[in-house]
Amino acid sequence: MFEIPCFSGLRRFLRRALHAPCRLCGTYAQGAELCRSCTNRITRTPWGVSTLGVAGSRIPILWREIYGGPLTELIYQSKYHGVWPIAMLLGQQLGALPRPWMGPAPVAIPIPLSGKRLARRGYNQSSIIARMAAQCWGISMRERWLEKTRNTPRQATLDRAHRRENLSGSFRAHQAVAHQRVILLDDIMTSGSTLREAIRAIHHSGGQVIGAAVIARVGADSPNKGL
Repeated sequence: MFEIPCFSGLRRFLRRALHAPCRLCGTYAQGAELCRSCTNRITRTPWGVSTLGVAGSRIPILWREIYGGPLTELIYQSKYHGVWPIAMLLGQQLGALPRPWMGPAPVAIPIPLSGKRLARRGYNQSSIIARMAAQCWGISMRERWLEKTRNTPRQATLDRAHRRENLSGSFRAHQAVAHQRVILLDDIMTSGSTLREAIRAIHHSGGQVIGAAVIARVGADSPNKGL
């Protein structure tokens, strides 16, 4: 799901006409999702690259901010308050960063939701983020190449050890991923358990995960809002 230009223009017109507030600070945003001040604040937010250990390899993880910054609040709105257009803005923020790979272009694959959670929420914010980032990077996105095979408790409610156990074997990759270079996309990386399990599933089906990209990475000093 993503906005076509005419809908995007209509949405901006309606937000301007209704004097809709900035999603972060509440001031008038002149039809945009964010006011100029908050937009500038996000632009100044540092980004970086970390690595994630998986089966003896180090996978590079591009992140847009350390968890707890302004984009984290937008993730919360898109994830739990039904404001799915915010996920488009998040994807554009990620897509504005340098391409996190070298060599031939990979296929972007979002981290999926279980069928139960997708039905309850109505959309997967990570799919919207992935689609917008992929458009910015000029690569294709394949939403159906990775699926969540069972519903699991929210990772934020578990400690590190139980997060690994909770997700073990919960992803399945489509056979089409074989011999494909893949970059995974998600909204938040905490312990890395979700990405590890997704990477294992893709490798099991013959694909090669060359990296991942997330909006927010939880650090040692990150606040916990229970996302």
